[in-house]
Amino acid sequence: MTPVVAMLCTRGMEEFLANALSGMLRAGIAPAQIIIACPVDAEEAVRRVVGGHSPDIPVLPDALLPSTQDDQYAAFGSRKFGDISWAKIALIRRLIEQHEHLVYADLDIGWLRNPLPYLAEVASQYPLAFQTEGQPLFPPVLCCGFMSVRRSERSIAFLDALLVRSGDPGDGSRFDDQDACKLIIAHDPTWLKDIYLLPEALFVNGLSFRTMRHELTPIDAMEGELRPFLFHANWTIGLDNKKKLLAMAHCWSVDGPGEAEDGPLISVLYPIFDVRGDAADLVGQWIERQHGIAAHRFQVIVAAPAEIPIDEASLRNVLRSFDTLIRVPHARQDTELWNAAAGAAKAPWLLFVEAHGWPDSDALAALAQWIAANPDKRACNFRIRNPDSYRIARLMKRWFTQMHQDWAQPTSWQRLHRTAFALRRDVFDRLGPIGPFGQFGPPLLSARLHQHGIEISTLPTSGLVHEDAADFSVHIEDTTDHARGELAARAALADADAEFFESYFGPSPFHGARPILPAAAAWKLFRGLRTAASREERDAGRLRALARRLVPSLLPLWLRRTWLLARIRLDAFLIMRVPVSKAWAWKAFIASHDHIVCAEQMRWMRDNPLPPVRATRAIPAPELARHAIIGLHALEYADATALRWSHPACLLRLAAGRRTTVRIDTRNLRPGLAVGQLRAVMIGGKDVAIDITPSGEVVLQTETPSNSSGIADLVLIAPELVEPDTADQPGRRLGLPLVEVRIEFA
Repeated sequence: MTPVVAMLCTRGMEEFLANALSGMLRAGIAPAQIIIACPVDAEEAVRRVVGGHSPDIPVLPDALLPSTQDDQYAAFGSRKFGDISWAKIALIRRLIEQHEHLVYADLDIGWLRNPLPYLAEVASQYPLAFQTEGQPLFPPVLCCGFMSVRRSERSIAFLDALLVRSGDPGDGSRFDDQDACKLIIAHDPTWLKDIYLLPEALFVNGLSFRTMRHELTPIDAMEGELRPFLFHANWTIGLDNKKKLLAMAHCWSVDGPGEAEDGPLISVLYPIFDVRGDAADLVGQWIERQHGIAAHRFQVIVAAPAEIPIDEASLRNVLRSFDTLIRVPHARQDTELWNAAAGAAKAPWLLFVEAHGWPDSDALAALAQWIAANPDKRACNFRIRNPDSYRIARLMKRWFTQMHQDWAQPTSWQRLHRTAFALRRDVFDRLGPIGPFGQFGPPLLSARLHQHGIEISTLPTSGLVHEDAADFSVHIEDTTDHARGELAARAALADADAEFFESYFGPSPFHGARPILPAAAAWKLFRGLRTAASREERDAGRLRALARRLVPSLLPLWLRRTWLLARIRLDAFLIMRVPVSKAWAWKAFIASHDHIVCAEQMRWMRDNPLPPVRATRAIPAPELARHAIIGLHALEYADATALRWSHPACLLRLAAGRRTTVRIDTRNLRPGLAVGQLRAVMIGGKDVAIDITPSGEVVLQTETPSNSSGIADLVLIAPELVEPDTADQPGRRLGLPLVEVRIEFA
């Protein structure tokens, strides 16, 4: 029984809706578990807010909900407020017919943790649950601004009893929903057997806002801490007061005047991961050695894996009463620790830092000044410096300098520097969390920022020193982790967002201008080209030349990878232990980096072979790279049409023992192409009939041979087009433009 959360948004409450959604998503509530109901006249504004958070949150315009005039909030005690309150109860009554378990929440609630698993347990025993108002009364005063309703005879009866009292006699004596609850329970106290009173320590109301501010210094002997699910900014009237109350409780995360001036502006997220020194001393760099900023304007969240031993006593001696140390179960990456720390953070700006950076003493003050001077900015890198007092540090310094220059080119896109970067919290709530892809997590988040038009600035003053590891093996491990993370992310996004991924990070290692060919595919291409050369004397020289280019790929992947790993170890030894020249060391360092990436790609390719096409289907260009069509270039566009060029020879791996037709839509993007210029070889099979339609569709017809593997290999060869070389790389060798490939099995 998965609960859904319903909220009601009228005109004038859009900012509160944005804040609520940010908190809910940050707390881990799935978008599909949220429903936003609204009057018809508020639909456009509501969809605009919801669209900025997730396309999976349904919006329910309802003609039965009352509208507000001129985008004005209906204040407590007004007639319109009463209308909306009772419309809310009627809405809940309608929705409970569609959902077995419904949680209703007002928009002036700040979400801290996901209460839905807890409420599901409550609903298994009680059909109704209410937040209470913190008054010294029994029965307690119920708050209809947050309630849990499980569909049952008793819950429906209670809602119906409420609605009976919703009428307006017109003489000012109309009940509000809270008074109606009081009367129903006073008339029949047995209702309390069906109503669970939610703990006020977990579901905090407005009167308890001071408990949210962490104003009291905790007693050392305390073994736990309060961890509320949410904070409800009731007991105050007016939107400005509610914003201020939410901000004071560290529950306001959107732009505007809701940001409390006396609360933390920045939350520093520090992971206990690859520390390279004393953790307490490094954390102290972010607290005791920071100047030019008031102590209460920043908060430090230290996140450590739960399973590793750490010196908690030393850390707690450094942390202040409003800083936090959290332990994260099963965390194996700093990105997981960052995400957990972000969930515990209270400030509207999040500063993600690596554990081995040494900040300048004015780093936080400079960031606070930049935020104040740039209220419209949403992301910022720190200036990063590298030491140069030892060999690997000098190489890393040159490496990072080159990378930063490349990122700043007009043809590139901006990246977050994982050593230290700041994000506005609402941006992280919308585009985060950081994916579980190790070193590759921040680059992937950077691409999302660029996709959404969010500029990454650089702090004009101040920064950090990045403490480079003295051992070359750490660089090898980090580079391997980055490559492994990129490949894992590519696979994870293959179904949902492959086109986005390739547009930012290029094609998979199976494809591109210089792909890595598995030996099995290279041998099939080699055999197909040699067979075609034996049949075509006039074109034999060109076909044999294409075959010769495949010779290095005829060695098995495991053997090529073993050779690369040996080269990496040798280069590391020479760079670190032998007095070689700076020029040679730099050249070897760059080559070693490429070898590390290539070796990891080969391992991934071995474990993730491309599947053959076994069923009739049409495959558009963005999806071609996910199938066993070997010999494709990167995705590109011609007049908004997605396409891929093939290499002059490409391999299609198909179901064996079938009559097969392959239709290749080229859209005539290679004019003048004639049937006589194409060659097709079915390895171990019959001849292939080739035709080209007036629309530019290349049609191949054949019968795939039967074999024990169940896979047949078709080699398609086109006349070679060679692009001009550029300053950076040689021109591509092209075959056919592929807009779509349709494979039909009879």
